[in-house]
Amino acid sequence: MGRMIIIVTTLFLVFHLPFEGIAVTEEKLIGWKGETYDPDAYWDPLNLTASKHDSIPLPSSRSWIEIISFPAIFHGVSWQPRAFIYHNFISNREARHLIELAAVEMKRSTVVGEGGKSVLDGYRTSYGTFLRRYQDDVVKRVEHRVAAWTQIPVEHQEDIQVLRYGIGQFYRVHADTLRDPEAGVRVATVLVYLNEPDEGGETAFPRSSWINPKLAETSGPFSDCAKNGVAFKPKRGDALLFWSINPDGITEDFHASHTGCPVISGAKWTMTKWIHAKPFRPAELSFARRSGGVHVDKWRVDPGHCSDLSSGCSSMTAEGKLCEQEKDKFIVSATGLGICRKTCGACKDCEEADVACFNHNREKVGYLSFNASELQLM
Repeated sequence: MGRMIIIVTTLFLVFHLPFEGIAVTEEKLIGWKGETYDPDAYWDPLNLTASKHDSIPLPSSRSWIEIISFPAIFHGVSWQPRAFIYHNFISNREARHLIELAAVEMKRSTVVGEGGKSVLDGYRTSYGTFLRRYQDDVVKRVEHRVAAWTQIPVEHQEDIQVLRYGIGQFYRVHADTLRDPEAGVRVATVLVYLNEPDEGGETAFPRSSWINPKLAETSGPFSDCAKNGVAFKPKRGDALLFWSINPDGITEDFHASHTGCPVISGAKWTMTKWIHAKPFRPAELSFARRSGGVHVDKWRVDPGHCSDLSSGCSSMTAEGKLCEQEKDKFIVSATGLGICRKTCGACKDCEEADVACFNHNREKVGYLSFNASELQLM
């Protein structure tokens, strides 16, 4: 069934989307020229709750889809890779909201290491965090929009990952085909750009070919990292969808290997949705649906604040002797804060307005320095 969905969706895009340079006769459809769409009009400016228009899964008039990679065997629908751009996939307010939601918990990104553990590696130098499925109304709406575009249910999606790349930060060439023991392989990735760096930061596919060579000229200019093969320049609100598995639903498409090019100027914020062949941790999503969201504000801790998460830290750490020996437990691990940072002397108390002190505490355990001015510019 999954293979049929992928093939039917792909065929629809091939035969129904206009290619650049090919004349298309426009039908006079009712409302085609008369309707307008303002993504920001669907928002309450005070609390960003979705309105009754939440039932509309995708934008209509100011959005369009482009095929950007080359069909190697047109009639067999074999592409290098199968990649699409959805322009204006989310609104500016949605993008800003996702950034603000993630900013507090942004820390050095990890890669999957030995035994499936998350570890730090120079292969990936961004900062990131995860937003749980159905975390709030905005997250929920974006997740349903991804499901509507890919034609794969929300249950197959991982939690949203938000990333920030500063100057010189990158992600080397890699494939997204991680296999989960229960959910199976990641079949597709949806990458949404939450802002636009001044220069660099493209998503590039080194083993790919443009469907139309002119797109390489009109989509650029690109940095040196992105000049060979298909690439996309970040634009706030746009989304990139690519399939990591071939239409047979089994074999990996090596053309889908990609890289996050170094940011040359400014900063790049993105959100990623990885989609699996089978439901991903369905019990977690079912609980979020029943409870109306996970309400993370009740349990998350700002690393800028110096505190212990356990009342028994003094006895557990044996007067600090175990702090470094069991750093993952008491100070910080690849997945979160330790339980005894204050007792272990890994942070210091800060005055309420002392931003430098708060950032020192954050940096000491690998979290991103909070930059309020950067958020104000978005």
